[in-house]
Amino acid sequence: MSWQTRLAHFNLAAARLPALAGQRDQRLLLAEMRQLCRQLPAILQQPLPEAMAQLTPDVGEIRPLPDETTTRKLADLAALLERQSPLGLCLRRSLVRYHYLRQLGIPIVVKFGAKFVDGVPERDVTGHAWLEVNGRAYHEPEENWRGFTVMFTWPPSG
Repeated sequence: MSWQTRLAHFNLAAARLPALAGQRDQRLLLAEMRQLCRQLPAILQQPLPEAMAQLTPDVGEIRPLPDETTTRKLADLAALLERQSPLGLCLRRSLVRYHYLRQLGIPIVVKFGAKFVDGVPERDVTGHAWLEVNGRAYHEPEENWRGFTVMFTWPPSG
């Protein structure tokens, strides 16, 4: 992880944590999101379609959550704080964002991709998870997902 990424993570935590002091509802939501992060390894023991179906809110299951930006930032913070997880940050972040932003009625789609490390077939394979809305990456720098071949999309189109 680059120093720029580490600095961005530190800035996220430094910006969000003090703001939570007077926001009981947001502290409770953050705790709920962190609990979901801790449950993800067990949920992902199932085949991916079943796991994703479990993470997908029922149609019409819209909750009174904070606005989109606040909900997204809380999901990012929850994923960041659960550093002991065996899952990568991008997967935790994408799945928590997906679960909660869908409850706001945002048509989020999760993309799971893979690529050869350094683009060399003889090297290891690495994976990445990111979100899209209307075919465009959702709050994800292009350099994070560029070069990955999409292996699985949820929900399936069409």
